[in-house]
Formats: sequence, C-alpha cells, structure tokens
Amino acid sequence: MTISQDLRIRIVKKVLSGMSCRRAAARFDVSPSSAIRFVQQHAADGTVAVKPRPPRKRRLDPWGEDILAWIKETPDITLEELSARLHEVHQVKAPTSTIDDWLRARNISFKKNRTRQ
Repeated sequence: MTISQDLRIRIVKKVLSGMSCRRAAARFDVSPSSAIRFVQQHAADGTVAVKPRPPRKRRLDPWGEDILAWIKETPDITLEELSARLHEVHQVKAPTSTIDDWLRARNISFKKNRTRQ
C-alpha cells in the first residue's frame, strides 16, 4: 500500500519540528521504518514523492525482436506456434501463458474477427 503524499509531508514536518520518527509513526499509524525512510528521503532529495518503479524485466525480452518479427511476418500466428518457433530457433522453452503475458505487457493483442477465423 502506498502512503499518500500528504501523510508523508505531515510525518516529515512533525519530525522536523522535534518529534522522533517512531513517535510520529505511531501518531500517524504507519510503520517506524516508513517514517524513517520518509525523513531520510526528504533530507537526501528534498521531496517525499513516491519513487517510480523501474520497468519489469521479462524472461522473453532478449528474444522480443524476433517474436515481433514473426508476428509481423505471420499476423495470424498462434501462441503455440510462437512457443514452438522459440524452441526451434533459440532453444527456449516458453509456455503459451508466458508468451501471452509478454505480449499483453506490450499492449499487443489480437481480436477475433471474420478474417482471422
């Protein structure tokens, strides 16, 4: 759970006014480690904003260009065919669910329509 920006600022202000981190944490019902972290982040960066998460690395990323090329070459390729081709070309065993997750993470989806059936 992310603690709101407003609450983070209030915790830091209380600590800067002389209250201990643990006491401020108890007052605002957050963990002491979070209060300590907010104060340290404010001292280092001057802000208590939530840090952006780094993009998640996925197992199929090293072969992503090949996968996208195969899809461009054969737009109606199935997940099973992609899995088989990955195994043939790169000796990578990737179940269809892994390939589906990788495609969904890149907002690549295929809608059923009359031309693809």
